Amino acid sequence: MYNGVGLRTVRGSATSGHVQKNLAHQPQRPKKDYQKDMDQAMSKASMASRKPNQEIMEHQKKRQIELKLMEFREAMEERNWDEDEIEAKVAEVRQKLLNEELKVADAAPKLSETHAAAAEKERETKKFAGALGIRSEYAEGEAFDRDLQETRKMERIARREEEDRRRE
Repeated sequence: MYNGVGLRTVRGSATSGHVQKNLAHQPQRPKKDYQKDMDQAMSKASMASRKPNQEIMEHQKKRQIELKLMEFREAMEERNWDEDEIEAKVAEVRQKLLNEELKVADAAPKLSETHAAAAEKERETKKFAGALGIRSEYAEGEAFDRDLQETRKMERIARREEEDRRRE
């Protein structure tokens, strides 16, 4: 006997008494509550429903403009321009970029930034919803709400009956 497992004696058993692990045994797995997982997934805001923060995106654009201005300033300093001329020229270019909202090539939002990615995802979702004809007031999961579907059905029937009365 080995740790309480096996035969007391091997005599008469036609075995050597060697104890092996049963490799075919599969332990019972705990039951998975799929409804709980579904409720948890539906409660999370999807990427499409998270709105980008416009202030942060505007700040990123301003940072890109200031970066371009710093590069411009350094280039002028390397050419030995006078400090007053540099300040005036940089102020002029800054006003031009900020007032006219001139698009700086590198100021395009990078999709690695979460707010820029959210804005791009929102544009993509609107375009896709328009292509599929999805209403703007659509909410995720409402197709599974039987009460809501029943009330909408009754509203459609009432509208059709009203239109039929008007035609007659």
